Amino acid sequence: MNSIKQIFVDSLNGLSLDLIPLFLFQLFSAALMAYALDFLLKKKSGEHPVEYAVLLTVGITLLTSLAKYSVALSVIGAALILLFARNKERNPLQTIALLLFALVGFGCGSASVIQTMIGFVVICLIIVFMPIKTK
Repeated sequence: MNSIKQIFVDSLNGLSLDLIPLFLFQLFSAALMAYALDFLLKKKSGEHPVEYAVLLTVGITLLTSLAKYSVALSVIGAALILLFARNKERNPLQTIALLLFALVGFGCGSASVIQTMIGFVVICLIIVFMPIKTK
């Protein structure tokens, strides 16, 4: 029984069971902000600049939360993101949208949810008042 307990504790990677609700809050906050940003960009530009934006953002949130206490996992995470990001040519709107979704994911995954929400509101206000040109 002790071995099973040790496997479970090791699998949590130092995360206390008390912090699981916070982790779920991080994931759901990232998903909600990504959905709102995707909705706003679609209304403003008439197109989805990033396909599967919510899934991408939640994935980056998960990757960030896993890697925030480990240098090795951080390097592997950066390599995964670089492999993903260099796949194809993007127009400027797609590049900026991808950056914004990644920022939401990194912010929520690093447990800075409130700070991310404040920055998210400011960015959304800028998007509302800024003209967006599509090609």
